[in-house]
Amino acid sequence: MVLIAALACDAAQAAGSLLLIEAPPPVATFAVGSSMWALPAYPGSRRERWTLLPGLDWYAPSGLFASTDLGLGWNLSRRRDLQAGLRLWPDLGRGGRDLPRGINAVGPRLQVEGFFNYQLLPVLLLQSGASFGAGRDRDGAQLELGATSGLPIGNDLLGIGLAATLANRAYRQSTAGVSPGESQASGLAAWQVSGGWHDVSLTLSFEHKFDGQWRLDAQWIAACFLGDTAHSPLVKSRRQDTVTMTLWYAF
Repeated sequence: MVLIAALACDAAQAAGSLLLIEAPPPVATFAVGSSMWALPAYPGSRRERWTLLPGLDWYAPSGLFASTDLGLGWNLSRRRDLQAGLRLWPDLGRGGRDLPRGINAVGPRLQVEGFFNYQLLPVLLLQSGASFGAGRDRDGAQLELGATSGLPIGNDLLGIGLAATLANRAYRQSTAGVSPGESQASGLAAWQVSGGWHDVSLTLSFEHKFDGQWRLDAQWIAACFLGDTAHSPLVKSRRQDTVTMTLWYAF
């Protein structure tokens, strides 16, 4: 389980904390795969980094799950129309060689999230996720609210989701803030970020089953920073794209 969390540490961003998970299966399921991720070099960057990662996915009848896509958690609900529980998942923070010189990195942080999904209509899933533990001092908190609808295309499934994220000052400052010391070292203007709406996002997801064991999952998240975050001198592009593609083999 620790290995799975470590594999996912380089593949998580602020947007996309909403969870898509089904009711616990009658028998345990296990799948392995290979994932390709395209992520912003840092929050607000115009550049993207491509990363190849192994994929693991395990889901037990008890509701426990461990996955490179979903993190480590427990779905406490047995209802098919309602999923609720807790999980651990990593936030990437900001860092790496792509940050402007003089700007301090904020490394990956393991967050605790409470999730709650409700199938209001056959074609409308309401989602929410409240997370805590990100940011420089691990006191960053986010609340993401959204809705997803599914569109069958033959034997395939296309999902369309809209969401918005509300974050506290500690999280937003760690994402886009520039302290006075960093300002002197980098030449960028000092920038203090208050709590508030952090981003809005559009998600397109696609699933294709080749047979009973092989399937392809793909997801594209287009997020747009809001308010103080959007106007930070660190943010070169308000729009941030995340793309993932995973080929799975189920045992």
